[in-house]
Amino acid sequence: MPAPDAPAFNLEDFVRVESSDTPVFDDTGRWMAFRSNRSGVWQAWLCDLETLDVEPLTDTGGVIYDLAMRPGHRELLYVADDGGDEQFQLHLLDLDSRVSRPLASRPRIIHNLGAWSSDGRLLSYGSNLRERSAFDLYVLDVESGEERLLLEHEGMLEAGRFTPDGAAVFCRRVNLEVPGDSMLLRVPLDPSQPPIELTPHDDLSEWFDAVELPSGAILAVTNDARDFAGLQRIDVASGAREYLVERTWDVESMALPPDRSRVAVAINEDGYSRIEAYELTPDGRLGAPVPLPPLPEGAVATGLTWRPAASSVVCSIETPQHIPDIWELSAGATAARRLTTGDARGLDPESLPQPRVIRYPTFDGREIPAFLYLPEHRTTEGPLPCLVLVHGGPEMQSRPPLWARYPGPHYLLARGDVALLVPNVRGSTGYGKEYSHADDVEKRMDSVRDLIAATDWLAGSGEVDPDRIGVMGGSYGGFMVLAAITEAPERWAAAVNLYGIANFETFLEFTGPWRRKHRSREYGTDPEFLRSISPIHKADRIRCPMLVFQGDHDVRVPPEESEQIVETVRRNEGDVEYVVYPEEGHGFHKVAHRLDLASRVVRFAEKWLVSDERS
Repeated sequence: MPAPDAPAFNLEDFVRVESSDTPVFDDTGRWMAFRSNRSGVWQAWLCDLETLDVEPLTDTGGVIYDLAMRPGHRELLYVADDGGDEQFQLHLLDLDSRVSRPLASRPRIIHNLGAWSSDGRLLSYGSNLRERSAFDLYVLDVESGEERLLLEHEGMLEAGRFTPDGAAVFCRRVNLEVPGDSMLLRVPLDPSQPPIELTPHDDLSEWFDAVELPSGAILAVTNDARDFAGLQRIDVASGAREYLVERTWDVESMALPPDRSRVAVAINEDGYSRIEAYELTPDGRLGAPVPLPPLPEGAVATGLTWRPAASSVVCSIETPQHIPDIWELSAGATAARRLTTGDARGLDPESLPQPRVIRYPTFDGREIPAFLYLPEHRTTEGPLPCLVLVHGGPEMQSRPPLWARYPGPHYLLARGDVALLVPNVRGSTGYGKEYSHADDVEKRMDSVRDLIAATDWLAGSGEVDPDRIGVMGGSYGGFMVLAAITEAPERWAAAVNLYGIANFETFLEFTGPWRRKHRSREYGTDPEFLRSISPIHKADRIRCPMLVFQGDHDVRVPPEESEQIVETVRRNEGDVEYVVYPEEGHGFHKVAHRLDLASRVVRFAEKWLVSDERS
């Protein structure tokens, strides 16, 4: 039972909390389109920034994944798929008539959005139209309908921005032989001119984004010859590369206004965001800082952009005590302004627990960063049960807010039932290049050892009951769950596996063909090694009860992965519950399914972690 002074919470409120992200603007800066789940599923919405009134733009029945306003037109491009199949299609919506038309739409073919040219006539994107396992660079003339295959590659090309004159487009060529390596290309639209490799290098380096300035200089976000990513200036004529912004943390994104006279960067400091902005000199170097108001405490900022015809940066911001909304940071202002006001339902976000950053030692002396959440009000005295939440990827990072990812555990924390530990084991991004590659291929199980080491720290913290530690994760995080409960079965009292990899051989055989090469460079291809790290071959070691979730349309981690582990555990007379959601892919978007999942997780945790009558 909750403590007498604890606020009352409703699980459905945590599931239905509204989120907004991906702000994009028309040329005037008055109209902002954005994504929101306020209708129950992610759709496109429109905000009049003079009144802050909002209205829905789409009702596709599925999920809208990305947006891009067409320059010079009142038209919005949106990216959608069919039932979570991740075969992304591009559609163009007229903001006045509200009629949409397909731009690049072919069943079973993926179209990865790039960017508009400055006049709004051309659109870049990557597609596996020619070969299902490879992504080429395409440019579409929206006026004539002409689609051009600009550059072929037997791997992965990621489309980027156009040059100011529209004569060339940038793209990122991903090295599928070596994890964490890429090349930045400038590809002319004139077929008689060859692509230019802008970033020759000998070490392991990546270029994540690039934009050409009026002077001809290029700005790029890269970790070229550094452990952390920064903002780099490239002189095309000489090939010289220099860093303009370099910190002891990653610069994770940049944004420039349409005239490319300023630049803003988002910096990831131990999982939290900081934004810096600068004037740009005529030759493309940093001028005076642009004074922006501070972010709310504990903020994570995404979707960084500039509002046209205004001296302001706009982004989506969430904190452990602010639900995800879109905010404006105006130059010279003392405080950020919230542009969207999502419904927090019956919750008071400011009453919810803030995490603290901790670091715990692992088997080789490395310190593993993590977020520890302790409830404000406890249902019992003494050490708490704990859920350890593991991110997927593996090249991803768990960050402080819990809103969208873990409504069930978030509810249990708020109610005072459990503590939460959210580690970023080796292989995570956000802590430098070396750290993110410390689990590559043959070092895969070192990250599992990091996860197991979390239980030692928790047991010694005095806050957590070592006999009541559970683990939960999805996708690659689901593999981590399965690996943890097979490598150290005595450490875990319960496990929740969402569409996790159980068998790397079958995973690489049946995952989408466009993903196979990319995933093979991360996990390797040697059958003996893949068998050695696959939890399916050690499933007889599992002792704790397990809850497994799967979408039947998942093309990343197909249902066969969950089915294998469930069948094996049942054959071994283990305790496992298996839930499959129809017309869901790699992640669950329908409110009914998300509410069902959260309810099952809560009941499962109550039974196996919280209850004194665990059996």
